[in-house]
Amino acid sequence: MGFDIFIRYDINIYTGILLLTMLGIIYLKKDVYSFSTKMFKVILITNLIMLVLELLSWSFEGVSGQLAWYLNYIFNFILVLLTPIIACFWASYIDHKIFNSLDRIKKRHHYLYPFYIGAVMSIINIFYPILFSINEANVYSREPFIWINVITMYSLLGYLTVVAYKYRKVVNQNVFLGVAVFLFLPAIGAIFQMVFLGVLLIWPMFALGTVVAYIFLETVGTSRDHVTNLFTRVKTDEYLKNLVDRQNEFSVIMIDLDKFKEVNDNFGHKEGDNVLKAFGIILTNVFNKDSLVSRFGGDEFLIVTHSHTDKELLEYKKAISKELKNPTYLNEHLKSLYFSFGYSFFKKNDSKTIDELIVEADNKMYEDKAINKNFKRRKGDR
Repeated sequence: MGFDIFIRYDINIYTGILLLTMLGIIYLKKDVYSFSTKMFKVILITNLIMLVLELLSWSFEGVSGQLAWYLNYIFNFILVLLTPIIACFWASYIDHKIFNSLDRIKKRHHYLYPFYIGAVMSIINIFYPILFSINEANVYSREPFIWINVITMYSLLGYLTVVAYKYRKVVNQNVFLGVAVFLFLPAIGAIFQMVFLGVLLIWPMFALGTVVAYIFLETVGTSRDHVTNLFTRVKTDEYLKNLVDRQNEFSVIMIDLDKFKEVNDNFGHKEGDNVLKAFGIILTNVFNKDSLVSRFGGDEFLIVTHSHTDKELLEYKKAISKELKNPTYLNEHLKSLYFSFGYSFFKKNDSKTIDELIVEADNKMYEDKAINKNFKRRKGDR
């Protein structure tokens, strides 16, 4: 019987091994966990519990004996009771990723509304089977109200997808992608399992969605800046070297946020990071997909673009100025800031080095800063 169970539930077993491996990696990394990372661990553990409960509930299906009947009922009861909970945890996780506010989540009761509804229906189900029933032959049957559990759970996930889409300009684009993938994969599993009773796909698909979401939302490669999610200086240097080696024509733009130090001094570094993040999103929206946008250091940004004329680059400058006044970006401090803008060109068969290109763009940027009467170069700058 044990081998037969393994064959029947091999997807759940392999999925459980995958989640355990991921959980082990997170613990071995020994990171300083934020609220969102702790929530992600809770999601992993909850998903593992649901996988085990689903396996146990089906293991006693059709087995004769009163004990087997009671165990089948208990495991199904817990499974149905807890089904909405992972959606609630996921909603809290995504909300924190978008708004970075624990108070906001507390006011929303950690999005536990689907769980509250499911808990009431589960208690009623003990006396009047509205979610599921198990007959005398110890065979599980779904009852009509089981769909309410599914609908409330996916309504919550759908709501968070809409929120992520609404604020897509002010959050890392990976947040929206992670939410969309997490919603899509479990939905496919739920449809198959609800249509084909006995096909165990909901929780394996939840697990797969969790793995993909981890890649989008929790892993930060060395090529990305951890604050702005723009490319790092190291990645930019690699890209520039490749362009120079291939003798491709391109432009280097240096941008510096004026008066940014005042934000840090008056409102703290956390708010300063929010300003940098919002400005990084503006740059990403302004420059086309063929451009590389990076955080060069501090409040300086470097963009590599294939535009070749002064007119094209100055159009970018106008577009950035326009976006700074856009209320969509939800950062009041950003609207009060200015920026300095400088650039340099690399032409085919040019003898300029990467350092020379950056110095030229940097010098023009500080000339622009002087014109704006914000010439406050730090001692030791180039």
